[in-house]
Amino acid sequence: MKKKMMILMVAFSMMISMSVACSTKQSDENISENSAFPQNFNATGYPIVNEKVTLKLMGSKGASQGPWDQMMFFKEMERLTNIHFEFDTPDGKVFPEKKNLTFASDNLPDVFFAGSLTFFDQINYGKQGLLIPLEGLIDEYAPNFKALMEKDPAIRRAITAPDGHIYALPQVSDIIRDMMFFRTYLNAEWMEALGNPQVPQTTDELLELLKRFRDEDPNKNGKSDELPLSFTNAKNDSLAIARTYIMPAFGVLEDRANLSRLQVTDDTVNAVFLSEGYKEFLKYMKTLYDEKLLDPEIFTHTDQQLKAKGQENRIGMTMHAAPFSVFKVEKPEDNEKYPLVMPLTSAINSEKLFTPRPNITIGTFAITKNNPHPEATMRWVDYLYTPEGFMLGNQGIEGEAWKWKDDSKKEWERITPEGMNKEEFRAQNTPDIGSTIPLLKSMEINYKQNDPVNNILNDQANKLSEYVQEAMPLLFLSEEEENRVNIIKNDLMNYIAQMEAKFVLGKASFDDWDNYVSLLKKMSADEYVEIYQKAYDRWKTTK
Repeated sequence: MKKKMMILMVAFSMMISMSVACSTKQSDENISENSAFPQNFNATGYPIVNEKVTLKLMGSKGASQGPWDQMMFFKEMERLTNIHFEFDTPDGKVFPEKKNLTFASDNLPDVFFAGSLTFFDQINYGKQGLLIPLEGLIDEYAPNFKALMEKDPAIRRAITAPDGHIYALPQVSDIIRDMMFFRTYLNAEWMEALGNPQVPQTTDELLELLKRFRDEDPNKNGKSDELPLSFTNAKNDSLAIARTYIMPAFGVLEDRANLSRLQVTDDTVNAVFLSEGYKEFLKYMKTLYDEKLLDPEIFTHTDQQLKAKGQENRIGMTMHAAPFSVFKVEKPEDNEKYPLVMPLTSAINSEKLFTPRPNITIGTFAITKNNPHPEATMRWVDYLYTPEGFMLGNQGIEGEAWKWKDDSKKEWERITPEGMNKEEFRAQNTPDIGSTIPLLKSMEINYKQNDPVNNILNDQANKLSEYVQEAMPLLFLSEEEENRVNIIKNDLMNYIAQMEAKFVLGKASFDDWDNYVSLLKKMSADEYVEIYQKAYDRWKTTK
């Protein structure tokens, strides 16, 4: 599928003013009859309940976060809605195990918030009746989220299970910078040392620049210690960054939505790892390695070690969230000095392509069968899909965590106590830093932040957005498909990762490419592609 991503622009005023839908058909036993509102419940306005109710909430807690029961986000939501939570917040590293034990023991919370519910979780536990269908509640009690789905039908497609139900709500971002993540940067000091040469436009031009980084001592220390290209080593997938930011130059894309290593072209799903474009990409990476242009520790180093090399002024080009994330940048405004490398072309592909990160993160919020107040719970979470809910969830309370610069409300800025780091303070206020929560991240509001680094990164993201093409939309597999894919994918991906390293390091010859392809087909690569083809065909028919 050759599809230019449409950037989600949400009409906030329409969302806020939209009235609650008046009727819907509901056949699921777990959802209350719409014709009889529960006592103590207000279908519109605030508070949501007249007398305070208490619900049990389970969520994945980020390492930097303070206790959730002390966060201004939850305290303000309780003040607004009259809904109080008792929290169970395992650390994110152990949360998947704790979540599985919770389902297995039937010791369910009332709500999963920052629940990291996978597609398999949703279809499996929804089928068992442990998670309740939400579409009826959305129609009745979530006018903001319903308006969001009507504005962007891709959201409904992404969260609707093959059985037709919605079991969990997502986080949605229309912030372009979030989708254009990471970005590729050149070392500003090195470029200046070389006389500010032209930023590469092709893979050949990049090769020549990296050779100059290697040969001309751009860090001026008299040593041959330069690392022309280095980037983050993803666990068990060392070339993931290179596939995302260099491989598109060869006409093939990394599937960042499903992590499938597949691509849709003209409605046909293809295996990127079997393609000629992928083969040419690996040959290019081998050239970089052979020419000592690629960090020799690319398959072993940690992100901390990468950053240490950057701080020592040893890296020429990298891919990361911002220049300061790797390079030693003295002042915030100096981030603009580090050249942004736009998508490259190659001898086999003349089209500039950038693969975006998905703007939809599934499984952030769900209601269980134990919840005695599903209507009130749905109204509670729907607030987070408003501009006010975004700022509360993203920053905290106005006047305490952030403020408008003046009455025109054209710019806002953070409030940070003296002696505290901005992000450290935010982590005490909201779980949105370190956990993925149900939220509509608004570009309209985010771009009003008075922050020089944000302004620089936003401008860069806007430029990259001209070249966006996704490999494949976010697809919801059936339980049977998910089970089969998991069986095939584990061995398939392990073998591909091993061979990637061998091809690049010269431990496997490209003369053996046909044998590599043959073995992948014996490992059910064709069946793997066929499963995603069926899921894609089903996605196309979802309205």
